[in-house]
Amino acid sequence: MLHYTDTTVFNVDVQTIVNTINCVGVMGAGLALEFQLRFPEMERDYVERCKKKEVKVGKPYLYRNYKRLWILNFPTKNHWRYPSKIEWIEEGLKYFATNYKRGGITSVAFPKLGCSNGGLAWADVSPLMEKYLQNLDIDVFICLDQEDEATGTEGAMVNLINNIESSGWDKEFNIKSDIRKKIIDALPIRRFRELGKIEGVGKQTYKDIFKLLYTIVSKYEIEKDKSSSANTLQLQTSDIISVEEKPQEPANQLSSQTEAIGISKEPSNANTLSSNENYDAFFIILPYLEKALSTERTQEEISEMFKLPKSLVNNWLKEAERLGKVKKLTHPVRYIAVSDQVHQQLEFKLAK
Repeated sequence: MLHYTDTTVFNVDVQTIVNTINCVGVMGAGLALEFQLRFPEMERDYVERCKKKEVKVGKPYLYRNYKRLWILNFPTKNHWRYPSKIEWIEEGLKYFATNYKRGGITSVAFPKLGCSNGGLAWADVSPLMEKYLQNLDIDVFICLDQEDEATGTEGAMVNLINNIESSGWDKEFNIKSDIRKKIIDALPIRRFRELGKIEGVGKQTYKDIFKLLYTIVSKYEIEKDKSSSANTLQLQTSDIISVEEKPQEPANQLSSQTEAIGISKEPSNANTLSSNENYDAFFIILPYLEKALSTERTQEEISEMFKLPKSLVNNWLKEAERLGKVKKLTHPVRYIAVSDQVHQQLEFKLAK
């Protein structure tokens, strides 16, 4: 069955994701660059295959060395300098449709083949992809990558960038002060690729920041667990916790998601945010904290919802208040997300 989605191949729960490549061993831009940064072992294997002249247009191949995810490298051009050709796309699609069962592929996510750096028009490529993919007996996703706001792992990384002044992750590789200032001046960004368009952020700086933040986020297991149905923390709009929408099971949902990102439940490790690894986790879970505070809640209620120590939740609330994300109310003490408080105030004024 064929499905369309606005997100990227990295955010779809499938067995195999498709990477678009050339045949000369360079993953230097676009989707291929992100694959290189996320999957360095795959990139090294690809380079070796290219040296041996094993990578050819019309013949996509599988990389299976990651436990939970397969990668289908799909050649869309001979050389990175030159554009793709529509006949190469068709040859590759035909080859895939003929051989996917033999390869053991059970579900797959495709990008728009050859349409970015390849220079092809989506209006020409789309009918071909539908022709060869729509009647396959597996789930096939065509990922349009047209979300305005980053989701999934990318969303968590963008959140860390937008909080650079508070999180301090940039100190881990001593980013130059002038570049840091240019990044801060350009914030907020909505997609990670916008970082590369900021003046002074060269390709190496972009790669370094991507690798660091991807490591931080992956450390807390933000990537979807493709081997089970367990809830994992994803910053996708469709998956964000809504306490008001699902009031019957907020504790279970929030608890399972905080466990998934590896937040310590031991009070002894949670005295301060800045002195332990939970500080990075704070910026990942901040959107969920704000969502949970769409209505007024006490510290005890929040602690119970997240199944975490009161001391850690207290530190989170203090930091969120310092950042202007939540507001502390009194008599009795409770908290609410700032955006929701403003919304409620406007509703009250209109009602009057």
